[in-house]
Amino acid sequence: MERIYEFLSPIQNVLEYIIVFLYQNVIANYGVVIILLTLIVRLVLTPLTISQTRSMAKMQKMQPQIKELQKQYKDDKQRLQQETMEFYRKNNVNPLAGCLPLLLQMPVFFALFGALRFPTERVTDVVDNFNFLWLNLNERDPYYILVVLMVATMFLSTKMSTTDPKQSKIMYIMPVVFGFISWQFPAGILVYWVTTNIWSIGQQYVVNRIVKRDRGKDDSGKNGGKEELSPEEATAIARKKKKKRKKK
Repeated sequence: MERIYEFLSPIQNVLEYIIVFLYQNVIANYGVVIILLTLIVRLVLTPLTISQTRSMAKMQKMQPQIKELQKQYKDDKQRLQQETMEFYRKNNVNPLAGCLPLLLQMPVFFALFGALRFPTERVTDVVDNFNFLWLNLNERDPYYILVVLMVATMFLSTKMSTTDPKQSKIMYIMPVVFGFISWQFPAGILVYWVTTNIWSIGQQYVVNRIVKRDRGKDDSGKNGGKEELSPEEATAIARKKKKKRKKK
C-alpha cells in the first residue's frame, strides 16, 4: 500500500493545487470547485476515452470473424493463436487498445478520489466552508439523494457504453454494487461521481455518433468496392433497411 500511495501522491498533489487555485481564484464554493475539477480531469482524459471506445467498437465488429477462426481451429490452440494475431495484424487492430486507455486513467481517478476523501492540510487550511446546497461535503448525504443520482446516471452511462450484448448484466450489477458501496462516502465524493457520470453520458453520446459515422463510411466503402459481405453484415444491413421501410 505504501508504494501505491507513493505512486499516487504526486498526482494527488497536483489535483490539490488545482483545488486550492480554483477555490482562491475562481469561486470560493467547495462543491462548485469539485465539479470544475472533475470537468477539467475528464476533459484532459477525453482523447483516451474516445480511443478506448473506438477500439472496443472495432473489436466488437470483428467478433463474427474471430468466432469463425475459433470454429476452424478449435482443435489446434497454437494455430488459433497464430491465425488470430495475424488477423489482428492484417486489420491493424491492437486487442489491448481497449484496455490500455482505461489503465492509464486509473491512477488519476484514484488520486482524485484520495484528494476528495482524505484532503491534506494544503486543502483544509484554505477551504473554510464545506457546505454545498443541503450538504456538508465532508459528511454523508443525509437524504441519499446523491446516491440515487449516482446509481441512475451510472446505469445510463454503462448502458450507452456497453457494445457487447453478453455484457448487458453489467448495466444492472455495477450501478447497484457502487450504490451499495457509496452510501457511506462523504458527499464530496458523490458530487464528483455524479458529475463524472453526467459527463460520460454526454461524451458517450458524441463518441457513439462518431463510431456510427465511421462504420457507415466502412460499409459504403465495401459496397463501393463491391466486396462480398459476410452473412452477419448482410443481415444487419437488411434489418436497417426493414426498419427504415417501417418508419416510412
